[in-house]
Parts: sequence; structure tokens; C-alpha cells
Amino acid sequence: MKEDRSIKLGNSKTIVARTISEGRQGKETPIWLMRQAGRSLPEYREAVKNVSNFIEMCYSTDLVVELTLQPIARFNMDAAIIFSDILIVADALGCDVNFMRGVGPVIKPVEDLKELGSPQEIEAKTLPILNAIKGVRSCLPEKKSLIGFAGGPWTVASYIIEGGSSKTFSKVLNFCPSGLEKIIKRITEATIVYLIKQIEFGADVVQLFDSNAGALSKELFKKYVIEPTEKITLAIKDRFPDFPIIGFPRSAGSFYKDYCDQTGVSAVSIDYDIPIEWAKENLKVPLQGNLNPSLLAYNKIKAIEEAKRIIDCFRDLPFIFNLGHGVLPDTPVENIAALVDLVKSY
Repeated sequence: MKEDRSIKLGNSKTIVARTISEGRQGKETPIWLMRQAGRSLPEYREAVKNVSNFIEMCYSTDLVVELTLQPIARFNMDAAIIFSDILIVADALGCDVNFMRGVGPVIKPVEDLKELGSPQEIEAKTLPILNAIKGVRSCLPEKKSLIGFAGGPWTVASYIIEGGSSKTFSKVLNFCPSGLEKIIKRITEATIVYLIKQIEFGADVVQLFDSNAGALSKELFKKYVIEPTEKITLAIKDRFPDFPIIGFPRSAGSFYKDYCDQTGVSAVSIDYDIPIEWAKENLKVPLQGNLNPSLLAYNKIKAIEEAKRIIDCFRDLPFIFNLGHGVLPDTPVENIAALVDLVKSY
């Protein structure tokens, strides 16, 4: 008897949303890639050659529309994901978010909840992004999904407390627990506002990126990842009862099972460290993933072989092909094209 991994979703015609909502695979395996719009594309580099501030790019409506649509035009992906960043909510809450080439995000560290703005200000501050979502949706073919997204509250909190990326997370993990909980609560409230607005402006699916989930123990994973994610999914589904929400608790390992069972996400994206056989056996929601982006960048032949193995494993299940993280900047365009062709024809 086939397992029931379905959720329900109105009458959405977009292929990614339908794969999730119907809980079964259609004639084709849908494909889109995290960071599919970005430095791997020559047209991206041309479009941004005179732009030096990445965060300003994210608020440039026309540029966001252009960049979001580039991989659709080149590769015929089944979904566009709005060109943006997981730290937009932090920036909209008043954090001083900047990006340094070769370093990544650099933020004035937050030490107290009082330094964060109100969730009620999110719509006004992110309006250029919301308008880009409306613009992209109007340009996309009906069957192609538009994916909106936000960073998971724990991940956003870790960035703004650490002041940027971290390998040890020592500062945030030693932060006053009650203070951290209040900051995560504020970010959760702002994320709910932001994602609901993305849906109202035309997103067909939303994805929650908890990129730093792997830094937590089981107890803290439940408190800082599962509980905030559950609040977000409940709030969205209170407004849009059957809306598809993809969760991505990167590097969560065996905690992926608790995440799927307890958060209410409609589907889960698995990173490339998760064995696909384990995911098939243990994660009872529609799955997305999980080719290693390094394989795609540096070994096209092995990438194609692994892609076939992944598709074969999930052939009878609702499945969306993706990478286990984002496209690497130096990935050859022809490698991406070969992967897309394979998935669409296999």
C-alpha cells in the first residue's frame, strides 16, 4: 500500500505546488535549484557589473525581477525563486546588514531585543521585494511556480548575534537564554508577516531556510527550530489553509524526522549529507533534494549518475529535484543545463 504523503492545496496549477499538494509524482520530476539565479550565470554577472551593494540589489524591484527570471529563460526550470537573501527580515528589523566580498554578511552584533524594530514595519520596508514578486508572477507561465522564502528565526538570530557567519556559534549559544528566546520570538513574528505578504503578492510556494540548524543539540533544536517553524506554519495555514511550505533545516541529520513530524511543513528539502534511502524510509512528507552542488560544479559525469540514482530512489513518491544546498558560483552553465535536461527526460 502506497504511503500517504499528501497535503491539500486548492486548485494550484503550478507543477511544484501540485507535486506537494497531490502527494504523488506526475509524468515529470519537477526541478529547480537553490541559488539558480546568481554568479554561475554570465547574464547575472552582466546585469550586476555596476552594482556594488548586494543588499541594495535585493531592494531593486526591476533588477530582482530580471535576475529571478534569468534561469527560467536559460534552463526552463519548473520554478523561479525570488532573488533575495535570508537576512532581509534582519535588515527590515533595523539590523545593519552589509555584505563583504569573500567574507559574506557583516552585521553590527545585536545584544538586546530593544535594538530590533517592530514586525508591523516589515511590509513597508520590504515593499520593493513584494512588488518584484508580483512582477515575476505576472511574467511566469501559469504552470511554473514562484517560490518566496525567508530565513528560519534561529538562523537569522544566529547571524545578527554573531555579527555574521560563524563556525562555532559560541556567541549565540552562550547568549542569555531568555534574551535569545525573545529575539527569536520577534524574528518569528516578523517572518510570519513577511511570508504572508509574499503569498498575498503572488508566491505559489514558500521555503524556510534554517541554514544553521545543524549547530543545535536535540533540546535546543526543538526550542529554536521546531517551535518557531511550527508557529510560522500555523500562522500561514490559518490564513491560507492548504498553502505549501517547504522547510530546509540544513545539516539537521536525524533531527529531520522530528522536524517533519512536528513543524507542520508541507514538504522538506534535504541536504546532501542525508542518505536518500534514510530519507525515503523516515520522512513522511514530499521530499526535495539533494544532489551535492560540488559534484555538479566539478564532475558532470558523476553528477548525472547520482541524479539518476536520486530519481530512481524517489520514483514512486512526490519528489522535487534540487541540490542539497545552493549552486556554487563557479558551476559551469553546461553542467546545469545537462542536469536539467536529464531530470526532464529521464
